[in-house]
Amino acid sequence: MEGVAPPLSLLLCVKRGLEKGQPTKSGVLHYLKRYQGEFPEQVSRWLALLQQGKDTHGLIKEISSPHRQVILQLLERGLRGEAIYNVIVSLEDELIEACQEEISTKLARLPFLLLIPLLLFQFPAFLLLLFGPLLQNFFHSLGGG
Repeated sequence: MEGVAPPLSLLLCVKRGLEKGQPTKSGVLHYLKRYQGEFPEQVSRWLALLQQGKDTHGLIKEISSPHRQVILQLLERGLRGEAIYNVIVSLEDELIEACQEEISTKLARLPFLLLIPLLLFQFPAFLLLLFGPLLQNFFHSLGGG
């Protein structure tokens, strides 16, 4: 699952664990062992707060993505013993749609971003090829006249 969005990979790890009959916590721990980055660090802090019995709402509100907030709130319900499998399945579909939308918007911007190297490197080189001989003839005619 290299390159999969972090919230989706967390959701898939927990879903796979629930399908194997494991508790929600084992799916979260499997995700934390497997992945590194900003979101897994937030998840590990969130899990540590839960294990200490402290309030996690402040940490969840610090997270900018609403999908990540919803996943952590859902997993918190699952860690309390509620059945969350059906919600995970529906949330998985929403996350896949959100990932596809993000990919499509980035793909729509890509041609414009690729024009930057064209303008910075290839266009000046083309101008040199075009105007180089003209300038050479111009300077030759000024010096030879």
